Amino acid sequence: MKRIITVMLMTLLFSFNAKATPMGAAVAANPNDYALVFFFRSDCPFCHKFAPKLKQLAAQTGTYTYAFSLDNQGIAGFEVPIPSTPDIAATFFENPRSVTVPATFLINVNTRKFVRLTVGDVTPSQLQQSYLQSLNDPQVIASMR
Repeated sequence: MKRIITVMLMTLLFSFNAKATPMGAAVAANPNDYALVFFFRSDCPFCHKFAPKLKQLAAQTGTYTYAFSLDNQGIAGFEVPIPSTPDIAATFFENPRSVTVPATFLINVNTRKFVRLTVGDVTPSQLQQSYLQSLNDPQVIASMR
């Protein structure tokens, strides 16, 4: 009986020490190894609507965002974007001539391997869920190593 109680206490102790995001969900991968990648166009109303949601997620998680503009123009919250070259677009999209925005990706900053998180204007909870699922999925993390 004493051994069972000891095991239970150790389990509780280690569960409290698990790394967690500011949102309170445990994360299997080290969030410092990852960044968000955001593709948008300045004339895209969905991009303007989505941008504050992404800024909020980045602020909550402390995740850096690389913002790429397909038309080299900024939007609110991302006033000085990185211009998206054809090579950059081809890296992230199967058909770089037909890109749906807004689009977000999670990238391993050490290996430059990435997974798509969202396409289109999603809700804050959908964005957060996609982010957390990616960081907690061992197969996804392995694919980015």
